Amino acid sequence: MNTGNIAERKTPGLNRLGYRLLDNAVTRALASPLSVDDYLSQFNPLWSVSEVRGRITRTVRETADAVTLHIRPNHHWQGHQAGQHLVLGVEIGGVRYTRCFSISSAPAMQGEITVSVKRNGNGLVSNYLVDKAQAGEILHLSQARGDFLLPQDDAPLLMISGGSGITPLMAMLRQRAALGATGSVVFVHYSNSYADTLFYGELRALAERCDWLDLRLVIGQGTPIGEDRRGLFSIEQLDELVPDASARTALLCGPPPLMERVNEAFTARGWARPAQEQFQVKLAAVAGEGQVRFVKSGREASGEAAPNLLELAEGQGLNPPSGCRMGICHGCKCRVQEGQVRDLRNGEVRTVRDEDIQLCVHAAAGSVQLEL
Repeated sequence: MNTGNIAERKTPGLNRLGYRLLDNAVTRALASPLSVDDYLSQFNPLWSVSEVRGRITRTVRETADAVTLHIRPNHHWQGHQAGQHLVLGVEIGGVRYTRCFSISSAPAMQGEITVSVKRNGNGLVSNYLVDKAQAGEILHLSQARGDFLLPQDDAPLLMISGGSGITPLMAMLRQRAALGATGSVVFVHYSNSYADTLFYGELRALAERCDWLDLRLVIGQGTPIGEDRRGLFSIEQLDELVPDASARTALLCGPPPLMERVNEAFTARGWARPAQEQFQVKLAAVAGEGQVRFVKSGREASGEAAPNLLELAEGQGLNPPSGCRMGICHGCKCRVQEGQVRDLRNGEVRTVRDEDIQLCVHAAAGSVQLEL
């Protein structure tokens, strides 16, 4: 893993040994009913025995509905590779909410990471970060995750993205530029308009400066400039824009409709599907069935009362851990003692016993006993 962007190695007042010494049964008992972290945060909100936290140093408006957050993580951040994502937690109205976001900065960036966020309909977290996040705010972070990575060789690449799906690919472009890479990249990005295109100015500047980058923007509205195009993805359009597409290693990230069209086109041609990252998962709209018993709390509910087990638990006043709420981050895993569940990603019904499942992408398909 490239750790070029690891945060400052020394947190003022505490070092690695200090954190380890604080993480023991005695200090935890002395701190009870609070935690050691509760006391540490009184001195510095970035201090924690083990949790990755970050302070927003500045926000940059990318478009009318998107911002980039510059974040300085604490001592526990272990760095990332271009293309990876993290789970970001933010306090809104006294409640911590967590969601997955791609890291848009290159690993070569020193001391900070960036996360670029676009408004998402009624999305609570995304809209808060776009509209209200400010410098100085503390965020809770996971370590970097994911295997959607910049290929290590210099083979020719085809990058296809849409909307905010550009963010992990932008990290890859920035890393290639920082490392002085020379392998050819054709980058095709789809957006509603030029004004709606994240990193528009930087993309144009990169394409002008880097001989290896061939940029093609495809817009839904307005008049295309130069070699750009207007419209939706089609295999005929790809043939025109990238005649040697089949000879390139393809990477893909964007909204589900774009990704479906690209994957179907590649399959029809007999090409390998692109490496891809997707934070929106299509889930079956199937009502739950049967009774769900929450063993530890002694509560019980009908599986029909919510679209998935996570929301069913929350409807009973329980607060199980959760993250992306779409089956990506695995933050809502919970042990099923016994029962029948339906995987909402593919509709499969199966009987499980003493197994951890993701509550957000499973519904009851019969009697279920959850350790909650």
